Amino acid sequence: MSKEKISQLESLRAKSKREADLFFSLCENGQNFVESKKLKDALDHSGLKPNDNRLQSLFKRLEAHGDKIVFEDFISIIRTSGLLVEKALRGQLALPDFIDFSKNIDKIFDEVKKIRSGELASYIPPLAEVDPDQFGIAIVTIDGQIYQRGDSQTDFSFQSMCKPFNYCFALEALGLEQVSKHVGKEPSGRQFDDLTLLARSASSNGFSRVPFNPMVNAGAIMTAGLIDPDDSFTQRLRHIRQQFGRLIGWTADESPSAEMPRFNKNMARQENFKGYNNIAMGYLLMATGSLPHTKTDLHRDIHPDEDEFDFYIEPAVTEALKLYFSICSLEMTATDVAMAAATLANSGVCPISQDRVLSQKTVRNCLPVLQSSGMYNASGTFFQQVGLPAKSGVGGGVLLIVPQLMGICIFSPRLDTQGNSVRGIEMSKRLTSKYLVHTFDGTMTDTDRLDPKLPIARWEANSCGEAIWAASNGNIRTLESLVSQQRDLQTGDYDIRTPLHLASAEGQLEVVKFLLDHDVKPIPDRWGGYPISDARNNNHKKIVDLFEKLDIKYTEPFHLVENPKGKSDKIAKFDDELMVIELLFAATKNNVDNIRHLVANGVPVNAGDYDLRTALHLAAAEGSLEAVEYLVTHGHPLNVRDRWGATPLDEAKREKRKSVVDFLNKYKS
Repeated sequence: MSKEKISQLESLRAKSKREADLFFSLCENGQNFVESKKLKDALDHSGLKPNDNRLQSLFKRLEAHGDKIVFEDFISIIRTSGLLVEKALRGQLALPDFIDFSKNIDKIFDEVKKIRSGELASYIPPLAEVDPDQFGIAIVTIDGQIYQRGDSQTDFSFQSMCKPFNYCFALEALGLEQVSKHVGKEPSGRQFDDLTLLARSASSNGFSRVPFNPMVNAGAIMTAGLIDPDDSFTQRLRHIRQQFGRLIGWTADESPSAEMPRFNKNMARQENFKGYNNIAMGYLLMATGSLPHTKTDLHRDIHPDEDEFDFYIEPAVTEALKLYFSICSLEMTATDVAMAAATLANSGVCPISQDRVLSQKTVRNCLPVLQSSGMYNASGTFFQQVGLPAKSGVGGGVLLIVPQLMGICIFSPRLDTQGNSVRGIEMSKRLTSKYLVHTFDGTMTDTDRLDPKLPIARWEANSCGEAIWAASNGNIRTLESLVSQQRDLQTGDYDIRTPLHLASAEGQLEVVKFLLDHDVKPIPDRWGGYPISDARNNNHKKIVDLFEKLDIKYTEPFHLVENPKGKSDKIAKFDDELMVIELLFAATKNNVDNIRHLVANGVPVNAGDYDLRTALHLAAAEGSLEAVEYLVTHGHPLNVRDRWGATPLDEAKREKRKSVVDFLNKYKS
C-alpha cells in the first residue's frame, strides 16, 4: 500500500475509528476499498453461514452492490446485521478462532472414524436397517457459528434425545412445582426401560410414587402426557413439532435456515408394535394416579353375549404412549439437533432466529437433571469424564450442551451395551480432552488443553505472557500466584524467551532468585542465548554471578544485524500487552485471520513487545509470507529494530526465509 493511501486510511480511522478499524482490517493489496469477496470470506471463516436469518439483508445488499465497497457503503452494509458482523470481524464471537477449532475437530473426527465397534439397535426393523458406518458431527455456538462434518445433514431417528425437550415443554406449560408432582429429578440407577420405574420420594403429603426423572422412559411418557393433555393427538404432535422447529430456527414464514422435524410414521408404528415395556409403564403410571386423565365412569355393559363384556381401554394411557412414540420417531439432522442443543446453551434463545423458545428458568431447571441422568446407566462415568449435560438416543445420536458456549450433536448408529453411540462417546471424551469445556475445569490449571473461547494466539499469550511481564517488572506477587496455580514458569514465548530471560535483561535480581529457587532452569532462546547473556549485555553483574554458579555450559546468541547504523522506524505502543503478544503469536503461525481480528480491534500492526519485537519480526523469522504481506500492506514499517538492533529483513535472512527476503527486498525497493 502506498504511503498516500496509508495516510488516507489513517485519517479515516481518526475520524471514525470503531468502524474504520473494521474497514481497514479488510483492505488488501494496497486498496482503499474492501472487496465484497473479502467480507464474505471473513464471515465464512468466522463460522457464520449465508442462510443465517440474521445475514439475509446483508447478503442481498452485497449481491446488489458489486465487487468494490468504499467506506461509507461498508458502514451501511454491515449495519444491516446489527453487531453480528462487527463481532465476527473483531474475533468476538463465541469461538473466535473458528478455523483453528474446526481443524482440531476435523483431526479428532478422522481418528474416531476408524472405530467400528458396537451394534445397531435391533428391537425394531427401522433402526436395525440403517447404514452402520454413518458418522457425522455438528457444532453450533450461541452466536450461530456452525461447524459440520461427515453425515451431519443426514436425517436420523431422534429417539430418547427428545426427553429433555419434552421436559422443557412441560415445564414451560405447568412450571416446576406442578411437573414435580408427576415426575422426579433423581438418577434412577436402573435401565431406561426398567419396569421398576417408580421412586418413593418425600413430599409435603408424606410419600408419592412418581418416575425417578424425565430421562427414563417412564418419566418421558409422563412428560408427554403432561403436554396439552386436553387437545387432540394431531394438535399435540403439531405443537411439539413446531416447538422443536423453533428450537432449530424454523419460523412460521418458512425462513431458509431450518425446517420442522420430519415425522416417520412407520417408526412410530413399529415402536407401538414392539413397545411392550413402555405400554406396561403407561398403565403403571395410570395405576399411581399421577398420569393426567379425565375421570370416566364405567359405562353399562351392552355386549349381547352373557359370557363376554366390553373391554375398556383407558384413552389417557394410549394417548400419552402414542404421543411419546411419535416424538421418539421424529427425524432431524445432526445440525438440527446441535442447533436445539445450542438453544439450551443459550438459555432458551435460538442462536440464528433470536426467538426465545424457552425461559431461562426452564433451561436452568432442565440442565441439572440432564447432567445427572441423560446417559442411561453410564451417566456418572460420562459426567466424570466429559463433564457436560448430555443425552443419547438409540438412533445413534448424542447431544451435548456447553452452557453459554455451544451445542454439539454426534451421530453414529453403532451402540455400546448401555445403548449409547460408541463413536459419540469417544468423540465427546476426546473433545473435552482437547478443550477446557468440562463443567469443573475451573477447579484446575491445565495449560495443555485449549480454551475454545480464546483465539489460539491469545491462549498461547496467556500461557506465558503474564509470567513474562511480571518477571520483567519485578512483580514477585504475581509469580507467587502463578506458582500456586501450578503454572509452568519455564514456558517461553514465540522466541522461547522465558520469564528468566526478561528478569535477567531488566536486572530483576529478586525475581531471578525466586525463579531459580522454584527450580526454573535457564534454557536457550531462539538465538541460542541463555538468560546470563541478557544479564551480561545489560551489565547486571550480580545476576551474572548467580548463573555462573550453576553447572551449565552456556552458548552465546547469534543475532544477525547487517546494518546496525541504518534507518530505524518507530515501534507503536499499545496499552494491552497481552493483545500485543497475541499479535506476535498470530504472526508466528501465519494466522492472518487472527491478525485481522486484532487490527479490527485497533491494535497497531507495528506494536512491540518487551524485546521491541513486532509481528513483522516474527512473521519474517518464521517464513509466514501471507502474514508478512498483510502486515506490510497495512502500514507496518520495514526498519523497526528489536532489542538487539535486528530488522525483520535481518530475521528473514538469518532464518533463510527466501520468499520473505525476496518480498521485503522488492517492497523496499
